[in-house]
Amino acid sequence: MAINIQSLYKSYQNGDEITEVLKDVNISVKDGEFVAITGPSGSGKSTLMNIIGCLDRPSRGSYQLAGEDISKLNDYKLAGIRNKHIGFVFQSFNLLPQYTALENVELAALYSKVSPRTARDKARNALAALGLEDRLKHRPNQLSGGQKQRVAIARAIVNTPSIILADEPTGSLDSKTGREVLDIFKDLNQKGKTIVVVTHDLEIAGQANRIINIKDGIVQEVPQ
Repeated sequence: MAINIQSLYKSYQNGDEITEVLKDVNISVKDGEFVAITGPSGSGKSTLMNIIGCLDRPSRGSYQLAGEDISKLNDYKLAGIRNKHIGFVFQSFNLLPQYTALENVELAALYSKVSPRTARDKARNALAALGLEDRLKHRPNQLSGGQKQRVAIARAIVNTPSIILADEPTGSLDSKTGREVLDIFKDLNQKGKTIVVVTHDLEIAGQANRIINIKDGIVQEVPQ
């Protein structure tokens, strides 16, 4: 699923003060690409990720997903696009502590309006694909950091989205576990998923097909 952003701006207003976070952003990501977005803290990379993930809207400009301009869609339609086409992975895992690994992934499957039995089967399959078939009944506090991130990835892929968006997915992991998680993303990419990773780690970014750097809200491609 291709991403096309043209002349995109994002600003926030606090009283009389307006802060421009993104300035004239132009980005194209082809279907099946693996792209890394890098930049220092406060550069606007997470804001861009939120817009790509339909969690936020641009102040002006165009954002097309698979040829459809979604910049002005209402909240209901944006939620539908997120649920059907986009999977999210976060640095802090965002797992619900009171639920088991299976239940965390199953809950995401239920959002696609399948039956509870189908949701459970999909969750089991997603976790098994990531080597967690023996951790289904474990709660997050019983899992290692790498296992938590695998559960988070299983949750992201359970509804078979076309795009995986990952915000600092290795930031809370040691180097070895981070490389293992990165290998999962590379494998998903080889299976046809579009992967967009926000990271400050240039070693991680270097594994992508392409690097997009943001500084002070301005985007530039990084030669590879």
